[in-house]
Order: sequence, then structure tokens, then C-alpha cells
Amino acid sequence: MDAHQKRREFKFLLPTGMLGPIRAQVAEHLDADRGAVAGYRVRSDYFDSEDRESYWQKALAKPNRRRIRTRTYEDLRPTVPPARFIEIKHKQGGRTVKRRVEVSESELKSFLGGRLPAFSEAAGGERFRDELAGMLEDPPLSPVVRIQYHRWAYDSGIDGTIRITFDADLRCCFPDYASGDDPDARHDLIEEGEAVMEVKTIGTVPYWFRSLLGSRKLVPRGFSKYATALERYDLGRPHPHEPGRTPQRPDRTRR
Repeated sequence: MDAHQKRREFKFLLPTGMLGPIRAQVAEHLDADRGAVAGYRVRSDYFDSEDRESYWQKALAKPNRRRIRTRTYEDLRPTVPPARFIEIKHKQGGRTVKRRVEVSESELKSFLGGRLPAFSEAAGGERFRDELAGMLEDPPLSPVVRIQYHRWAYDSGIDGTIRITFDADLRCCFPDYASGDDPDARHDLIEEGEAVMEVKTIGTVPYWFRSLLGSRKLVPRGFSKYATALERYDLGRPHPHEPGRTPQRPDRTRR
């Protein structure tokens, strides 16, 4: 599925023991994205203002909102190099559009450190850069949290209408981006054995997938990796980079 198309998104929190069977059923109908049968690792760094405006827009269900994040995809196959992107995710009226530009490792590090890359005009980078610069200034935005997980993705192809991903081992951390800190995430976002299934679709959801949901008694539910990270470990804590900081995990009911 083309990432730039307008699409609807649905999320499901899969209980322990359900990831494997459902993933196997989906694999009967859709191919693994780019042949990555074993999946790949994803690292995202999310931007927000000091008072967490992006978080509150999400929490208050503002219908028109944009968010900046970076994405690094690390394939488990040694012959496939990592792919890195800077993204603007735009949600409006239940539809989602994602605009992104691929960058080098040095450009990504520079961006997380507070400097805008010089995007190629041929790739539409100049227009993207202007939008990005405007968003970063009002209010001032900076990276606040890193989220990592393992993803299996299944896709109906560039001309298809559905994409289904499974995310497991979700963890987060709060690097000191200004110093170039580059830690691995270690704080859990979901319980051991759970997984997040996300469905992106254009138009009608296929009958086979509706039947799968019915047989498993699954219903969509809101789940934001970014919001969960902040609710569990950041909100109300003014010094997230303090050495030795031990996050306190709230009740599961807060999720």
C-alpha cells in the first residue's frame, strides 16, 4: 500500500498467545512486505512541545492534527541496509496521510540534534522541508521519546488496499537528544506476550479479514505507542533524562 494515500487505520491489542495464530492466518492471504518473512526492527523518535501539545491533541481527539517523527527500519537480513526517514503524519477526520523523506544516518542524527537536513528538491524535499520547519517553530518542537519494537508486516502491494502489521516487544526510553545520547529502549509499553495489530485500509475491509476478527472476537481499540509511553513514564515528571531515574508503572486500567 502506498504510504502517501489517504487511508483508515484500526488497531487491536492482541492478548498473550494470539500473535502467532493470527499472523499465520494473515500470511495465508497477504505476502510479507518486501519479503521480510522474519520481520524487522523499528525505531521511532517522536517530537513534541515542552508542554506536550501533540500528546494532548491526541488525548482530546482533535480531528485535524500533525505529528513529526523519525523512523529507522532494520531488516534482519544482513544484505538489506537500514532505511531511515523523517515523517509528518497527518490525521484528519478519521483519515491518515503520511509524508516522508528518506535520509542518511548522519542526516538523521543531525535532525535529532536540532538541525534540519538539506533535502533534495528532486524528491520533493524542499516543500517537505518548509512544512517541517514551520511545524518545528510554532510551538517549538524537539524529540522527546524513542520507541522500539519488532514488526511483521503483510501488504497487498503498491496497488492494493490493505496492510496489516504486528508489533511485539514494545519498549521506550527518553534519550538526552541534545548530547547525542543513543540508548536502546528498555521500558515496557505492553505486557509480555501481548502484541499490537494495526490495519490500514483504503475502502472496504476484505471479507476474509472480517471473518478472522469475528472468529477471534476482536474489536478495534485505541492504542497509541507515543501516548502510552508518556502516560506510563513521562507525564508529571519534569526531568525525564535524570540519571538513574526509575519509572513507575501505573495500573493497566490507565492504558
